[in-house]
Amino acid sequence: MSQTRNNHYVPQWHQNGFIDERDNQLRHLKRRDIQLRDGSTKVVYGKNWFTAAQCFYEKDLYSTFFGSFVNDDIERKLFGPIDDNGADAVKAFLTDDQAQWHHSFQDFFTYLDVQKLRTPKGLDWVKTKYPELNQIQLMTEMQALRTIHCTLWAEGVRELVSAEDSDIKFILSDHPVTIFNYACPPDSELCAYPNDPDIALKGSQTIFPLDKNRCLILTNLEYAKDPNGTNPLEQRPNATRIRHSMVNTINFIAKRKLKQDEVTKINHIIKSRSKDAIAAGKETWLYPEDRLTCKWSELRHVLLPPTEELYKFGGEMYAGYEDGSTYYQDEFGRTNPQNENLKKETNEKKLGRNDYCGCGSGRKYKHCCKDLPDELRTSWSELSVRERNLAFCRAIKGILGFDAGKTWLDIRREITEKQISDIYSFYSFIWPRETDIYSLLPKSDGRFRALYTGVLDVRVIGLHALPMASLFSEFLIESPIINPNNVNPEFSPIKNPGKYKYQALKDISFMLELEPYIYYGLINLIPDPSNFDLHLMRAMMDMATSRRGTVQSRKDSEAYTKLAFEDFLNSIHMMPRDVKICLLVSDFGMPENLAEQSIDKLDANAEASPLTMLQPREPGDGGQLMQFSMSPNYEMSLFTAQVTGSVIVTDSESRWLEYQAAQHRQAGVASYPWNDIYGKLVRAPMDYHMLGLYVKSQHHFTISRSILELADKLVLADERNPKQLENLSDLIDRLNNKLGEIDTDDEAEFVNGDCKILVPDGGIHDNNVQRLLVRSGCLKYDDKVRSIYYVNLKV
Repeated sequence: MSQTRNNHYVPQWHQNGFIDERDNQLRHLKRRDIQLRDGSTKVVYGKNWFTAAQCFYEKDLYSTFFGSFVNDDIERKLFGPIDDNGADAVKAFLTDDQAQWHHSFQDFFTYLDVQKLRTPKGLDWVKTKYPELNQIQLMTEMQALRTIHCTLWAEGVRELVSAEDSDIKFILSDHPVTIFNYACPPDSELCAYPNDPDIALKGSQTIFPLDKNRCLILTNLEYAKDPNGTNPLEQRPNATRIRHSMVNTINFIAKRKLKQDEVTKINHIIKSRSKDAIAAGKETWLYPEDRLTCKWSELRHVLLPPTEELYKFGGEMYAGYEDGSTYYQDEFGRTNPQNENLKKETNEKKLGRNDYCGCGSGRKYKHCCKDLPDELRTSWSELSVRERNLAFCRAIKGILGFDAGKTWLDIRREITEKQISDIYSFYSFIWPRETDIYSLLPKSDGRFRALYTGVLDVRVIGLHALPMASLFSEFLIESPIINPNNVNPEFSPIKNPGKYKYQALKDISFMLELEPYIYYGLINLIPDPSNFDLHLMRAMMDMATSRRGTVQSRKDSEAYTKLAFEDFLNSIHMMPRDVKICLLVSDFGMPENLAEQSIDKLDANAEASPLTMLQPREPGDGGQLMQFSMSPNYEMSLFTAQVTGSVIVTDSESRWLEYQAAQHRQAGVASYPWNDIYGKLVRAPMDYHMLGLYVKSQHHFTISRSILELADKLVLADERNPKQLENLSDLIDRLNNKLGEIDTDDEAEFVNGDCKILVPDGGIHDNNVQRLLVRSGCLKYDDKVRSIYYVNLKV
């Protein structure tokens, strides 16, 4: 079988649609940058008439290599069928037959998405999203990303414009899917090669010429309806990329016939956003800039769809099914009506420096958002993570009657299924599935921020996680509360609260224990981002499943088993005594006499044990659903840390080993340029005094915080100056001496934790996690996690 090595990234059948002056050729214009001996660059342009077979290809662009063997499966088996279906789909949209549009809709947008990524510019963009990719990995990631634009495109305003009445026709570029945003001229940061303004930005429009006479323009709905009142650089609502959505497949505006100057403006955009080559049916069409006098921002007017046709798009959709169920979707693909109670308005102009910041962090404006650019702020228009958590705690207290004098002992005896359902209903209310979580999470703004990963249980959260929070400017902990919006009714705490009585006690206790830390800003209890992106959740779970069988440390296993056994005993306390003994004997292989002793001890301490259920349970009542949460897991901890610009803190030996395997290596070897500093940071002061006072301790803690933050800033800046490293190393020596003195003073009640900090050159990253990030709705994130902190205490 002959091999296909000349890989056309613009299919030949597509090129043929732009032929005009010559029967089978296009006039090609290609830019080349030539490096001169004096170091300067000379730009030259080559012009030639070429057939479709002679241009827009690159040798072995998609080929993979195994020694001397060349594999062209990507070209033949992936792009072959996509191009065949794409050719038929493009042909359908060159007609005005709505039936053909409908039948070709999915194939068309699949082809469009692939065409955006398969070009040299598209592949270079993919490379920028990963620390490093070989050719096989590049092809793998390109395939994994090839549908990330389809949903957002399909939900926008779709217009087909014509150049039939113009003497100038549409041109074709080496990157045929062109993104235009009037607020991003070609020399802007968002347009720096190989980037384009993201299609999720409200003002971003997509241009795709189908042939010389017809061009598709895709526009975000908000911008189309209000082009002058919409922030073009703000993200559109519900920007989750990979999800199901319902759209009308025959709604296309197809009435505008463009004039010469209008076609010229579109051609100018296409040429400006190409990599280095364009083609046209006539040579004179290759220089649209010669005919233009307007600014980049003024080009937007030619792309705006006619306002009188916008009634075809937007609105709400309802679908009924034979089983009586219904489906709802609004104009942005949200499956629940927007929750107006989560909105807020703050007039920044009226804020004083010492007023609470409008972002809801609880910090003073001058210490929070005052000097932050908008892109690094969390949302000011919706309740913050902190405000939602505090509202949840107030709801718990009100529903359970704490405000009326109820005690925790009363709750354990009297909690009802309705109260449990009401508590979780409130949680689902404040965290709807369509939450734009990335607008609420902290941004990578240079703050010394940490994300904790470990066991999220009220019994152990104060051992390591909370005391470590004192060392960082901001400390993130993931909420272990299950979101009912993502749970089947059979297992939902709202629909089946009886199964959640014990878990509800744990969740309620956890929230009320952490409430003061949340209030005073000592921790930020964040939700799992995958709660708001079901594709992300499924992809993450698939990755975690594929890792099943990785070694778990003995230390972790013993700690988790102990907690699980306590959960079991606590949940069965109110069962008949003989049933409890029988369960311990049958389920755990415990000798009967030991089982009797364990049950007697449990009964004697039941009221004093804060998580022991004090309500009767009968055998056969369906059991209790109990959650063990060690979160975020490996993938989501890297994901969330990169989104928030955090270092990672863990007390899990198993997790520590996972991160070591993910550290960056050059030629298989990891290097540690900051080891002279971090190699000496082997102990971390644990701020147990903060647990009762809700204020970070000072003195040696202040010194530790300063040194850790200084070291982190060096890593952030990739600073390796020997003198700076030596000065900081001396400071650490003095700190270690001071900590050693304090540690020997029994009256100080001071605890040092053995600490290891992993700071490899190139950071810690995983290509699977990078893929999750690219496919997510987060537009800006770190390309790696810069460091991991492991604290090891014997408890």
